[in-house]
Amino acid sequence: MPANQAVKTITAGNAQVVDVDIPKLPADDYILVKTTAVAINPTDWKHVDLADKMPCENIWVGCDYAGVVEEVGSGVTKAFKKGDRICGPVNGSNGLRETDGSFARYIAVKGDLQIKTPDNISDEEAATLGIAVSTIGQGLYQTLKLPLPSSPAEKPFPILIYGGSTAMGISGIQYAKLSGLTVVTTASPHNFDYVKSLGADAVFDYKSPTLVDDIRAYTNGQLRHAWDCQSTNESALLAARCLADEGGHIATLLPVSR
Repeated sequence: MPANQAVKTITAGNAQVVDVDIPKLPADDYILVKTTAVAINPTDWKHVDLADKMPCENIWVGCDYAGVVEEVGSGVTKAFKKGDRICGPVNGSNGLRETDGSFARYIAVKGDLQIKTPDNISDEEAATLGIAVSTIGQGLYQTLKLPLPSSPAEKPFPILIYGGSTAMGISGIQYAKLSGLTVVTTASPHNFDYVKSLGADAVFDYKSPTLVDDIRAYTNGQLRHAWDCQSTNESALLAARCLADEGGHIATLLPVSR
């Protein structure tokens, strides 16, 4: 069996497992990792399908992983050492560097972007954290400028997380609660108890014809922040209608046309 294998986009719509070399650290702030688990994100298959337009043909695929440290570059400032369990995001399907993807036995990752895997979660669970946490950072804290969990809101204020039972909605609810906010979310009725168990203060049926009125009533017309985890034109419009009359801010996972 070869020392290393990776999933590589060969042509648009065609990715294959191929034999590859174990990557050398591209800079001294990288870490070499032996992967133990990976996770799939929509960006992975989209880059494969559109590889001729990105372009990212003959490039490694994958953005999420968990694994064990094999080598630490001298420029890494976090206290990682050989044998540590770590996880985090990588820039898979990066047309500027062939070996950035996570879908391989051995990968080189940007050291200070990674985290030590907590002892109370499995590698399979840890492999789902990298892109999720990065997306949370961009959506809730960079775009909406919410208070960080390390400095939570002194007085709770509402945020609407549209699509609370989606992958990002699940994470968003938990982070918003850590930030001291009142979390209002939407879901199907069979997911109400689940999203409440994550910390949601109020949950509404996303199919309800009175959804907007119900959310505006619950928030006393004072909603000024929304995170749309479905990111369709319809969901973005619904979220906008829930905002206060004075307006507010909406962050979406994908571009919308209105």
